[in-house]
Amino acid sequence: MSDRERIQLNLRLDGYKELYEAVKAEATKQNTSVNSFVINALKAALGWEADNHIQASSIDLEAKIEAILDKKLGDRLGKSAA
Repeated sequence: MSDRERIQLNLRLDGYKELYEAVKAEATKQNTSVNSFVINALKAALGWEADNHIQASSIDLEAKIEAILDKKLGDRLGKSAA
């Protein structure tokens, strides 16, 4: 086993299936695990150095995630106003 301390974060993505699928697809595209991809995306969001080339791609993913969340929010606001 690794010398690293094992820390677990359980994250639910209720209502964000598209986000989950986008993360899985991008991790596959980058030939990495979802876990490694998410760790690097979190590091990028905090301004920390990513482990490898994933940091640049994380910026692209952030834009995609923002667009998905904007659409979801717009859809929900539209339903609330109706």
